[in-house]
Amino acid sequence: MIQPSAALPSGALVEVRAFTWAQWPALWALRFAQLAEQGIHVADSPPAEPDLDSPHEVDYHRLDQVYLAGAGGFWLAWAEGAPVGHVGARDLGGGAIELRRMYVRAEYRRQGIGSLLVRTLIAHCAARGAAAIELWTAPAGPGRWLYGQLGFRRAVAPGPEFAVIPPNENEIRMRLDLGAHSQETGERT
Repeated sequence: MIQPSAALPSGALVEVRAFTWAQWPALWALRFAQLAEQGIHVADSPPAEPDLDSPHEVDYHRLDQVYLAGAGGFWLAWAEGAPVGHVGARDLGGGAIELRRMYVRAEYRRQGIGSLLVRTLIAHCAARGAAAIELWTAPAGPGRWLYGQLGFRRAVAPGPEFAVIPPNENEIRMRLDLGAHSQETGERT
């Protein structure tokens, strides 16, 4: 499969690649950058390998079970030889996907990388027969705008497959019906 790419305003190429275990250190570099933005320092170096007994960052340590199963997936965006963002698709069964772990490094935001990551996830899930993608996001801010631009709409109530995911009082749920999305964009699913 050809991986999506785009050029930054600087002319540098951004490429989205499906996660491989060779990217394990890059994944953690992004996670540490995200935590540092929140004022949290957890470690100086990434774990050498997944720790299935770790009580922290459980989904990262179990990427193969959480994201790489079924119609799910995990992608990293690369620019200028470094990881700059990531996004995950968790297959909940019944044609439902949960978009998780969307992150772009601060210095690379508002350059189309988030859109490229989410469009990659949408195309991947649609090609594997998923019916809908849902996510949580802040009620105001760039995430909600980005997802809205890509066809996600606020969901009053979660789809039936999402009942297992506890609600978050500080966020809103958004949903993209992939059948409707393909009709609006002319894309084939």
